[in-house]
Amino acid sequence: MAEQSAAMNTQPFLITALSNFKERGKFSYSAYRDRGLNPSDDEIRDGLERFFNHFADQLMVAARQDATEKEYKKLLKDALKMLNKDVFDTEDRDFICDTFYELAGIVRVDLKDDLNKWRYGSFFITMMKVVDFFRGKKEEEVLEVRSQTCTGCGQSLEALVLEKRHGVPDTDWWIIQCNSCREYNLFSIGPDVKELRCNGFHQVESLPRHEFTEEQANIRLEQIKYFRQR
Repeated sequence: MAEQSAAMNTQPFLITALSNFKERGKFSYSAYRDRGLNPSDDEIRDGLERFFNHFADQLMVAARQDATEKEYKKLLKDALKMLNKDVFDTEDRDFICDTFYELAGIVRVDLKDDLNKWRYGSFFITMMKVVDFFRGKKEEEVLEVRSQTCTGCGQSLEALVLEKRHGVPDTDWWIIQCNSCREYNLFSIGPDVKELRCNGFHQVESLPRHEFTEEQANIRLEQIKYFRQR
């Protein structure tokens, strides 16, 4: 009963997050430019947009039926198999993986291994694991979670610290966007972080602290909210 109650409590959040995902121009011309990429042909971009919007609809149906983590993962893996990676260039493949990773984050599924296999191939991943074993490299480990609450939807926006080094300064204010409600927030990562992974948000701008006070960073945040959400 407790698991069923928890699923029902998360259902509205999932549906809202997936609806916002659909509304966003995920493979638009500007989305490529924002990543510093040359936009692919309209046929490729439009096809990917339709594919992921249709898949988001499937996930919303699953959410309304209180799907389990196992059921969500099967949907994600089946959808991933439908895309022939040989059709896409390197930049599109990375874009596709990032989009699947975002959806997996919304429904709380670990899809990292499956995305790596799709992107690089099973043989390559197996060989990398062998190399890592002999080198003594451990699986990705989250050392610390630095989080804050989204001002838009109240969800937790998390910076997962993967590697720390004493003395690494906190050089920038981050302006970030929540993946769920698309609200812009100001995020301060903090010192001693060498490597991290974003969970629930993506970075929009980085403002050097030697140029921006916190007040000035908040002014820039309000400018972005005004001009980009119009």
